[in-house]
Amino acid sequence: MTASPSAAQPVPGTLAAPGADATPPGGLGSADVEEAPPEKRRRKLLILLLLLLAGLVLLLGLAIWYLLFRQPIPIPTIPGETIMPGYATSVYGASRPMGVAVTAAGDRIYVGATAGDQTALIFDAMGNELAKLLPPTSTGSSHVPVYLAVNPLTGDVYVSDRPTASIYVYDAKGTYLRTFIPAAEIAGWQPLGVSFDAAGNLYVTDVGQVPNVVREFDSSGKQLRVLGEDAGLSFPNAVAIDNAGFAYVTDSNNGRLLVFAQDGSVVAKVSRGVGEGNLGLPRGVAIDSQGRVYVVDTSAHSVSVYGQYKEGEARLEFLGSFGTQGVANGAFSYPNSIAVDARGRLYIADSSNNRVQLWSY
Repeated sequence: MTASPSAAQPVPGTLAAPGADATPPGGLGSADVEEAPPEKRRRKLLILLLLLLAGLVLLLGLAIWYLLFRQPIPIPTIPGETIMPGYATSVYGASRPMGVAVTAAGDRIYVGATAGDQTALIFDAMGNELAKLLPPTSTGSSHVPVYLAVNPLTGDVYVSDRPTASIYVYDAKGTYLRTFIPAAEIAGWQPLGVSFDAAGNLYVTDVGQVPNVVREFDSSGKQLRVLGEDAGLSFPNAVAIDNAGFAYVTDSNNGRLLVFAQDGSVVAKVSRGVGEGNLGLPRGVAIDSQGRVYVVDTSAHSVSVYGQYKEGEARLEFLGSFGTQGVANGAFSYPNSIAVDARGRLYIADSSNNRVQLWSY
């Protein structure tokens, strides 16, 4: 006789009866699994909500900073690494633009077109043409606007005109106001580059004499000082003033960037060469609110970036460069001038590509 299966052991191949313990040896039964207490789930949800709230507060703080100061938010940098700006967009409509200036807010972009109609133009922040800066009719029909600058105190726009050796002054909307004339006559006066410091003093690169010089004027046209008389300048194109009063001059034909102190002495320079940070044909120069110095190297089709002058250094610290030769977005073809607004956005006159490029961090 065969033994009948035990009630405590199911017959192999059959299902255990409902309610029977089918848990394999060593396994967990349903009675061993406990759901998380409601208090623990609520605690997790509360922590998640607090993290989300902290993120919203941070975003709100960043937005308030931007609206109040209209400047780029300082981003911590990794030691040994420098962040370069990136291409944003381009403004078209000016033929062979050589000069560019911009308001602090970036809502007006002034461009000197050296081909086509050969007039200075005003664009809004979206790239729409708003007006032309027409020279006075009494000066004839031969005009080539090259460099431009915005007076930080009045908003007036100064435009250098090569054929007439003049600087024309316009209001912010492009209405001609007057011609800038030095209070004392200057023999061979040929203004080229124009720029302002924070006090509203005008700096002009004068290429009419040999050697060339940089002249500083007050609002009345009185000459305050002359830079570069003993520096051997050759066709200086642009000048920019930092917040400490040092003047940065692109000595174009010598391939140098020179830094002048208040007393007119040269305290630092960047030379011509093929090594890292050296220059080829420097033209435009600008300084942003963080002290970074931007130099347009026309022959290299790029923009070199340096640190602000520090007392005792003979050469500016090279931070990097951006741009390459070409026609695509972010590429340059003989760029010539650069301007920066209060938010740190960069405007580069990309002359042979007939556009002004906008770069930002």
